[in-house]
Amino acid sequence: AVSETPEQRPQKKRTNNGARRKTHPECEVETVVVEPDSPDFNPEAATFIGECDVVRYVMEPMRFKKIIYKVRKYVQDEKIYKGSAPATPLLNSQYTSSFIAGLAELRYLHCMPLENAVEYFRAHGFDLDKGTAQKLISKVRVHLENLYKALGPAVVEDNYICGDETYQKVRLQVATPSGRKIKKGYIWVFVGMTTGLVYFFYDDGSRSAEVFKQHIKGFNGAFQCDCYSGYRHIGIGGMSGIKRLPCLQHIKRKFLDLKDNPQAQEIAKLFGLLYHFEHQHRIGKDGWKAEKHLEWRQRYSKVMLEKIRMRLTAVKNRIGVPPDDPLLAATEHALKQWDEIPRIFASPTYRLDNNEVERINRYISLTRRRLTIGSHSGAEAAALYHSLAITCHQCGVNVFDYFCDIIDRCAAWPPNTPIEKYRDLLPDRW
Repeated sequence: AVSETPEQRPQKKRTNNGARRKTHPECEVETVVVEPDSPDFNPEAATFIGECDVVRYVMEPMRFKKIIYKVRKYVQDEKIYKGSAPATPLLNSQYTSSFIAGLAELRYLHCMPLENAVEYFRAHGFDLDKGTAQKLISKVRVHLENLYKALGPAVVEDNYICGDETYQKVRLQVATPSGRKIKKGYIWVFVGMTTGLVYFFYDDGSRSAEVFKQHIKGFNGAFQCDCYSGYRHIGIGGMSGIKRLPCLQHIKRKFLDLKDNPQAQEIAKLFGLLYHFEHQHRIGKDGWKAEKHLEWRQRYSKVMLEKIRMRLTAVKNRIGVPPDDPLLAATEHALKQWDEIPRIFASPTYRLDNNEVERINRYISLTRRRLTIGSHSGAEAAALYHSLAITCHQCGVNVFDYFCDIIDRCAAWPPNTPIEKYRDLLPDRW
């Protein structure tokens, strides 16, 4: 009798469920040749038939080095010759720009309180004092002031800016009449939507229209923002060259917040349809060009905006509605900006909302949750470092490499170097 053995099923090939693996071209690549390690393998008797690539990602933790330069001196023909060790950005300091760049990246891009950054350094083998870290950041700021001064004018050279303001917790040197020593200090931000430049600025924590007026001076183009009263002078007087673009998310959110009101939810859905149609195409994808996108925008927006306007008008014209009705307030907020909404769809590149700035302001909100700024001067320093670090992120520039380079270069330039020369050191041109 012939014994029957059950048929073995072929082993299922391991897959990644159809997902594409990221290849991480940004990584440093090291190639290692792996030969068979079987004791029966004889390389002289074997014939090579091919190879396959197996990828492994390795992380090396932060490393610190203490480099001792033995600077030699010689006498020749009664003249002394001496070697030169690499310069540091700060006088009589042993810390290079790479050390300060690491601190700046952790503090201002990853929003890590300085004491946490110091602990992070200690965990990776360097016992750094918090006081030393604070001095390094504050002293290097002096070298970066001219670079920061070049950033403001560079942003207003853009033809499309998104702006917003948010607050930080700032410790006061003198208590207020009510006895408080911590106040809300407002920090403003402009984002050049063409260049990617991000410009934070702080003026004693003020949120007044005068602060905005001072920093927007010289700008001509489209400025997208919420309906805060500080922007009320846009389009008139000295700002007549600026056209305001509203933020549809701010308008839509007022209706979304009225969750128990069916009329409000219907209007919110109509605003949502604007996004639905907008996301059907993207410039540069599948040959979709700016001209076609502008035509598409004008076609769908004309129909949808008319539908929304009719709904808003019907809500406003209701009889017997109290003045404090939440739906009426949301409707009037939308209608107050109605003449400005079509401007968004008059260009193929204008955003429907200010979400880009909202995302950037999260760096400030994360900082706000974790620490209190020690003074107005500290808030100004934070505005400088946040501006440079987040601009790098927006422009796809490595923050650590950027700070390493510009700290050394700015420290080497004399203080009276023309501000215009610093323009080429900003991340969009670096």
